[in-house]
Amino acid sequence: MKKSLTYLKHFKKQLILGPIFKLIEAIFELLIPMIMAYIIDHGLTVNDQGYVIAGNQRFILTMGCVILVMGILGLCSSLVCQFYASRASQGYGTVLRNELFAHIHSLSFQELDQIGSANLVTIMTNDINQLQLAVAMFIRLVIRAPFLIIGSVVMAFIINVYVGLIFVAIIPILSIILYVIMKKSAKRYPVIQNQLDILSNTTMENLSGARVIKAFVRQENEMQRFEKETTTFQNESNRVAKITAFLNPLTFACINLAILAVLYFGGRQIQIGHLSQGDVIALVNYMNQILLALIVVSNLVVIFTKAKTSLQRCELLFSKTSSILDEKEVPAYDENAPLFVFDKVSFQYSLSENEVIHHISFSIQKGETIGMIGGTGAGKTTILNLIERFYDCTKGSIYYKGQEIQKTPLSLLRKDIAQVFQKNTLFKGTIRSNLKMKNPQASDEEIITALKLACAYDFCKEYDDFLDHAVEEGGKNFSGGQRQRLCIARALLDQSSLLILDDATSALDYLTDKTVRENLKHLPFHPAILLVSQRAHSIQYADKILVIDGGEIVGMGTHQELLQKCEVYQEIVQSQQQSGVSHA
Repeated sequence: MKKSLTYLKHFKKQLILGPIFKLIEAIFELLIPMIMAYIIDHGLTVNDQGYVIAGNQRFILTMGCVILVMGILGLCSSLVCQFYASRASQGYGTVLRNELFAHIHSLSFQELDQIGSANLVTIMTNDINQLQLAVAMFIRLVIRAPFLIIGSVVMAFIINVYVGLIFVAIIPILSIILYVIMKKSAKRYPVIQNQLDILSNTTMENLSGARVIKAFVRQENEMQRFEKETTTFQNESNRVAKITAFLNPLTFACINLAILAVLYFGGRQIQIGHLSQGDVIALVNYMNQILLALIVVSNLVVIFTKAKTSLQRCELLFSKTSSILDEKEVPAYDENAPLFVFDKVSFQYSLSENEVIHHISFSIQKGETIGMIGGTGAGKTTILNLIERFYDCTKGSIYYKGQEIQKTPLSLLRKDIAQVFQKNTLFKGTIRSNLKMKNPQASDEEIITALKLACAYDFCKEYDDFLDHAVEEGGKNFSGGQRQRLCIARALLDQSSLLILDDATSALDYLTDKTVRENLKHLPFHPAILLVSQRAHSIQYADKILVIDGGEIVGMGTHQELLQKCEVYQEIVQSQQQSGVSHA
């Protein structure tokens, strides 16, 4: 059984009782034409020419009250069914969305790269909405529509066998029309869904890269690109619409021809006394019920076809398992071993044809400060991702406290690492809630100490609400330098064994950058510090500097040693001196 459907087990009560109440409503709906026929035949007096000349008002009012009561009971049954359908569909969507969200967080970056963020957003929103709609329609209409069709045929045979044969003849014709149209259109829905993913991806790229697009005056090009994608989506949707557009005219034509046949043959049956006028009206009503039920069935086919595509996409996501295996047992660490050791490590992204880093070897000692410098695309961020085990290396080995990094539980490993990422991310909330993300037990005194170390205390204390000052989504109400300092404070608050600063002071002025670096030298918990920067002056006082170029370590040593023996480092320093970014 598909995993996405197993979560329906939480709603067995609604899935059983909902259709039962809808079935009760359908029974009332089938009985009403018979009652109407009974009223016409027994409540009205007709002359030889077929004109109504008198009526039994008391009888008509009594039967009218019966119809009213049945209508009210049918309405109540329908409302109960609607309640169960709403509870089941919304509840199922909530459970499925939570499970998928948790599953996404269990995947490594490698699987997330393969799926794509736009696809994930589409699955979490549009696809789950389609499944919710399918569950609601299942409870409300899957049993009701076929029951009305079959029930109408049975009632027609009860009224008159010969006229009932018209019903038997029309249903296969309508079924064939429905099958052909739905089969042709069903093939296009996966194509439409894939095109929607492409459109979502294009939209996401444009929204996230809006500043770059405007800076390079690419608005017109992106508008043309977006228009092209929307036109493709429109064309695919129109193809399906053109096919399904035949459904209503063909079914209405068949039903109207069937009604003509009922009136013709029914009239002849009236003449010979085998049918009454009320019976003919009831037969016409049953034929209309079949028409409406078939329209519902056609809509259900469309809904369930879309839901099937959405279900397959959810199942595909559930089938993805993390390439990062998480151990549960904590190994015996060697306290005298380096904190991290890279031994001839190489790595290649799954969507890339070439290795990003090659034969990287270095170690990080406890309490040591290491600098890492290199141009854009040199492989610095990839090395950081391997340290936190967002990816596993494709060649070589990485050791953590003397044990292979794969043997350490991920939660323990990442708890021991505090990182300030290249892209500073703050979440909607308050300054306090953002700083306490990794250390929820931190006191206000500890938060203030971390803010002072990160040079963020001065601007934070200016707010009337101080630590309770609101942080907008993405920290948009702070400048780039303020966001960086808050992120540094958040990392310092964790007091981990390794502090990684990935270009974490790039938005700071020289004086603030220098102050932060000085504060890092006097941290009370003495972590190993890995400074990643493109500015030589930010890392020149590190105990050891790694120079990365083309995915390889081309130099390793102190600032002075590299100035003497590493050509790449010399070029970096000289170019920054010439551009006014001198090392102090």
